[in-house]
Amino acid sequence: MLKTSKIFILSVIMSLIVAAPSLAAKSVMDRTVIRVGTEATYPPFEYRSEKNEIVGYDIDVVKALGAHLGKDVELVDMSFDGLIPALLTGKIDMIAAGMTNTEERRKKVDFSDVYYEIENAFVTKSDDESISKIEDLADKVATVQIGTAQDIFITNTKLPKEIKRFQKNDDALREVLLGRSDFCVVNLTVANAYLRNNDAFGSTLKIAFRNFIHKQGEGIALAIPKGDTTFQEALNKVLDEMKKSGELLGLKKKYQID
Repeated sequence: MLKTSKIFILSVIMSLIVAAPSLAAKSVMDRTVIRVGTEATYPPFEYRSEKNEIVGYDIDVVKALGAHLGKDVELVDMSFDGLIPALLTGKIDMIAAGMTNTEERRKKVDFSDVYYEIENAFVTKSDDESISKIEDLADKVATVQIGTAQDIFITNTKLPKEIKRFQKNDDALREVLLGRSDFCVVNLTVANAYLRNNDAFGSTLKIAFRNFIHKQGEGIALAIPKGDTTFQEALNKVLDEMKKSGELLGLKKKYQID
């Protein structure tokens, strides 16, 4: 009898062990609400409106995706460098934050298909004629938003004598405006949005030059949990439909995406 009980208990334990991976592998598609992490200081991709609501191109994209998939969307605003850790620990289900699908990030998380190709701007003071190409960045002081693809790029060039990193792009740009750095590297669309909508930036700063700094196939995409192919395939299917129907193009025009 005792032997039979031990065998039964062992069988139960083994069943739980076998079942655990399948329970852990539950797809985001099984949820009714998709928790989307973002960093709302990156206009026109994500930012706060005058009513303090989180709006922007990325936000409209994920809301449209949610509608197509029959899911509600819950936005979670946090620092950019905290987004991937939050995804890895299950605090959020997706990242929509102007995030580039870099090789390093793909080691930790999966991504949807690219839905925005990136070009970057190097912003200086309007009267600064010393910077017009990559080589001119040598021995300069740079600013950048911490943890971004631009941060990775400018670090890898080893050109600036100092790189100042900020949680927000507007703080990085303000450092240039105040004369405490020589240039800021930022997404071109974001740079244009700041220069167009912020009088202080627009009257004092300029885009000295622009270039593509990413590898072939890299661009802005939605980060999702590693291995959730069900969710990934569903997102890519809808993104493809939105591209073909012109829905994505309409959103780009709405936010004056360059």
